[in-house]
Amino acid sequence: NDNLETSVKGIYAAGDCTGDRQFTHYAGFQGAIAARNILLPLKDSGKRSDSIPAATFTDPEVASIGLTEDEAVMGYGADKVSVSFRKLSEVDRAICEDADMHGFLKIVYMTKTKQILGATIMAPSAGELISEIAVAKESKLSFDKLSTVMHAYPSYSIALQQMAAEVYYDKLKNSKTLYDILKKIGL
Repeated sequence: NDNLETSVKGIYAAGDCTGDRQFTHYAGFQGAIAARNILLPLKDSGKRSDSIPAATFTDPEVASIGLTEDEAVMGYGADKVSVSFRKLSEVDRAICEDADMHGFLKIVYMTKTKQILGATIMAPSAGELISEIAVAKESKLSFDKLSTVMHAYPSYSIALQQMAAEVYYDKLKNSKTLYDILKKIGL
């Protein structure tokens, strides 16, 4: 079940034998949850099918979490899903390092609420970058709110802040009344 208990009461499972995604980090996560569920009276879910970060440590790295753009559009409809996309050639750190410019960062989110549905990143350090998206997604932080978190410059992760800022500014522009008030007071 979701609490990792098998069909035999008191016996728990974690990792590959659960039939879920097969990643070492997921198995470790499930093992900790299973142990906690065995020892404590309150139970936590060990299933995280839509929140499991995945990384392939190639050159460049490829990492993902959640839904792809196609899956999100199929599940929610094209009018309810937005995408923020940035080529690696537009990321200052990649330019400084003369990195392979074939990479990208792609965040899929709900148009109205800005809730993150998924992400795919192909870049040096993609395995680390996807963790920031995992934290935001798991904590239900809207994508535009990442713009308020200061990132070091010139890091690869500042691209996420800049992408979120673009979404935030578009949200402000679409709030015409608020935009007019801010304009009136000189902001």
